[in-house]
Amino acid sequence: MSDENPQTAAAPTVHETVHEIEVDAPAGTVYELVADAARWPVHFPPNLHVEVLEGGGGKDGVERLRIWATANGAVKNWTSRRELDSSALTVTFRQERSQAPVASMGGAWHLEPLGERRTRVRFVHTFTAVGDDPENVAWIRRAVDTNTESELRALRAAAETASDDLVLTFDDTVRIDGSAKDAYEFVRAADRWTERLPHVTRVSLTEEVPGEQVLEMDTRTADGSVHTTRSVRICFPAERIVYKQTHTPALMDAHTGEWIFEEDGDGCVVTSRHTVRIAPGAVRDVLGPDADVARAREFVREALGRNSRATLGHAAAHAGGLRAAGPVGHDVYVSVQRFYAEQMRHLDEGRAEEWAATFTEDGVFAQNSGAEPVRGRAAIAAAVRAGRARLAADPQRRRHVFGMLTVDPAADGAVRARSYAQVLATPPGGPTVLHLSAVCEDELVPVDGGWAVRHRRVDHDGV
Repeated sequence: MSDENPQTAAAPTVHETVHEIEVDAPAGTVYELVADAARWPVHFPPNLHVEVLEGGGGKDGVERLRIWATANGAVKNWTSRRELDSSALTVTFRQERSQAPVASMGGAWHLEPLGERRTRVRFVHTFTAVGDDPENVAWIRRAVDTNTESELRALRAAAETASDDLVLTFDDTVRIDGSAKDAYEFVRAADRWTERLPHVTRVSLTEEVPGEQVLEMDTRTADGSVHTTRSVRICFPAERIVYKQTHTPALMDAHTGEWIFEEDGDGCVVTSRHTVRIAPGAVRDVLGPDADVARAREFVREALGRNSRATLGHAAAHAGGLRAAGPVGHDVYVSVQRFYAEQMRHLDEGRAEEWAATFTEDGVFAQNSGAEPVRGRAAIAAAVRAGRARLAADPQRRRHVFGMLTVDPAADGAVRARSYAQVLATPPGGPTVLHLSAVCEDELVPVDGGWAVRHRRVDHDGV
């Protein structure tokens, strides 16, 4: 055995950034904005959603938060521990669970009164990067600089224009004679809203991480004009979907929302909640020279509420219709099993046209891998041919296996089928390995005594 001391790994390099701003507002007002983390998404552009895990609601003490925010255009989330000290006008924080490329992150807010109505804010970050990689360090520093500068500007604007009239929260609620799960799925599957909601004319939905959706859509307003919105949505299965618009109309500085699903005896209650911060400088430009903030609140309440109530109504009809239809019969269940057995054989044997023919003419194939949905038989067949070409040199045999199938009735004789999908790969001589695992959700419509897929969504595990 060597007498030499074993080498110890070098400690990771700790990096620090410091950002400052002066605010024309009392230090107490500024501190309240920093301390109230649950309200950050309304005030700070990068912040999407904050869950208070422990503590919270006060100006002092310890709390734990789970935070979702954008960083260099990507959605990130982490868990932080904060210590609040209102007497020292300081809030310190440390991420308990960071997300790559961040290895660790901490820091502090320091507020210094510069008189009764002016405050200096000093925001410090310290961090280490995964692997001490220079590219990771540069990525983190760029994200910290961009987000912090944005947050400080927003903090100054919020503190200097602090007014209860500018922030508006309101609910629309409907009771549904159906399950919360079915209502939740209607709202979650926003990629199908062009089929289901008359006021939605275009949708683009990506979900690179399960439960984190980036949604862009065009909606037709009451006067016939088309309005584009972009949002990030965080999904809590069968319970809530929270979101924040990342591109808002001129009248709003911020817009966050929440869909809440609650079981209620034999049915459920669904609530659409909006929180909006009015942009005071845009009120007269948008609503006319005589408009004021009160008029802006009325306008926003009606415009957003109208769309929410429409969506709630269609969700109620969808979930109620599913309950009224009752369970599918044995013959229907067996026919769906046979459909999948034949469909998967087409795919495994590379028969692109036969595979595409198992979809409706306008069928959709969507997945959570970030790729755009494939629409129409011709595009679906082309996608199969392209996949076969990519794998032409791969000697492995791949087989698709569907199991754990559930089949529920839908409107107009259609059914909703949900199954676990696995792809097994076997190289020459074996052994067989699990190549991928996913959940497949289909809407199947009756066609000539069999079935065709009108809409398929595949959620890959581990994406």
